[in-house]
Amino acid sequence: MMLLFPKKPKFLKSFANRKVIGHCIKKHNIFRFSRLGLIAKEAGFIPNFQIAAIRLFLRRLLKKNAQLFFRIYPNQPVTKKPNEVRLGRGKGNTKY
Repeated sequence: MMLLFPKKPKFLKSFANRKVIGHCIKKHNIFRFSRLGLIAKEAGFIPNFQIAAIRLFLRRLLKKNAQLFFRIYPNQPVTKKPNEVRLGRGKGNTKY
């Protein structure tokens, strides 16, 4: 299910991911749409299938009692070469 995948990205493949260092969590976060929210404890990357799984889980848990707003978007493509392929011949295909 490619629910969250850019229709036409500017570049299909990006450079290697860099770790985010020095990311701190603010004590007073501003919630735009509601009074409750989930806050990440650590910085990191979330692929599109994990966001879709979270959305399905919360939708089943909350039923129609609440509205869900996600303010994250997976715009970092991850590439991977198949196993047992020789070196060279460019970068691997986009995995997610």
